[in-house]
Amino acid sequence: MWNRVALLAWSLTLAVALLTPLIGMESRSADAVQVPRNGRTSVVTDGPIIAAQPVAQETPTGDAYCQTCHADESLSTGFSNGQTLPLSVDTRVLRDSAHELLSCVTCHEQLGTHPDENGSPPDFDAYQTQALEMCARCHLAAVDGYEGSAHWDPTRKDAERATCIDCHSPDRSGHSVGVTGDPESILGPAKVARTCGRCHDSALGTYEETSHGKVARFGDAATTATCISCHSDHEVEAVRDLAKPTAVAELVAGCARCHEGADESFFRAWPGHSEGAPSGSTADFFGRLSVFMAAAIVAAGLVHVSLDYVRRLSDRNHRSG
Repeated sequence: MWNRVALLAWSLTLAVALLTPLIGMESRSADAVQVPRNGRTSVVTDGPIIAAQPVAQETPTGDAYCQTCHADESLSTGFSNGQTLPLSVDTRVLRDSAHELLSCVTCHEQLGTHPDENGSPPDFDAYQTQALEMCARCHLAAVDGYEGSAHWDPTRKDAERATCIDCHSPDRSGHSVGVTGDPESILGPAKVARTCGRCHDSALGTYEETSHGKVARFGDAATTATCISCHSDHEVEAVRDLAKPTAVAELVAGCARCHEGADESFFRAWPGHSEGAPSGSTADFFGRLSVFMAAAIVAAGLVHVSLDYVRRLSDRNHRSG
C-alpha cells in the first residue's frame, strides 16, 4: 500500500513541476499591453520595455509604384522659362508605343534625385540635353546624325530646337513614341508632313500645293517625295545649306530614284515650296507660255463673241429696215 502512495505522490510532484512554467508564461502573456509610441508599437510587460524596430525596406522601383502619382492627369511641372511640362502617364498609350516592353526606370534612372526634390524650376535647355542623352543610350546611330543637324543648332534659342520626342511622339511626352516602320505612325509617309508642319506651318502649306503634296494627300503617300525625302530625317540641313554642291548632288540623286534620268537641270526646274519655278528655268518658260496661251484663247473667244453679237445686231437692223 505504501508503495502505491509513494508512486501517487511522485506522479503529482512531476505534474506540478511540468505545469508551473506553462502557467507563468500564460500569465505574463495576458498581462502584456500593446502601446503605440511615436508611430512604433512597444510591448509593455511587468519587465523592461522592448521597442519594436522598423524593418529596413528598399525603395520601390516598379511601374505600378510610379503610377501612384503619375496616373494623375493634372500632374505637371514648370520650366524656368514659363513653359509647362505634363507629368501624367497614360499606361494604355505607353503599352501601344515602341517602348512597351521598357520599364520606367529604363529611361528615368535618376530615382535618387527625383525632380520634385530639386527645389527650383528646371531649365528648359538642360531638360532638352538630358532628353537627348536619355535617347542616346540606346539610339547611338540616330543621335550621331542629329547632333550635327539644324534641329540641334546651338545658335538657336531653346524654343526653336527640336528633340527626339518632338518628332517621334504625338504628344511630345516620350511615352507615345511610335514604331518607326509603322506606316500609320506620325513619321509614316502619309503623316510625316503634318508632323513637320507642327513647327514648319508655312512650309507645310506650300508643300501641300505641290505635285508631291497632292499625291501624299489624295494618293499613295509611299510613292511620292515627303519632307524627309529631301531634308533627311536625323541629319536635317538648314534651308540655306541645300544650295551647297554636296547637298545638290544628294537631292539630284533623290529625284532620280523616282524620275528616271533626272539631272541637275531637272532638279533646278522643280519649284519646291515656292509659288513658281525658278526664273529662267525650263519649267518657268513653259509656265509663262501656258499663261500666255490661256490669255490668248480667252481674248480670242471674247473677240469672236463680240463680232458675232455685232453681226446679229446688224442682221436684225437690216431685216427691220
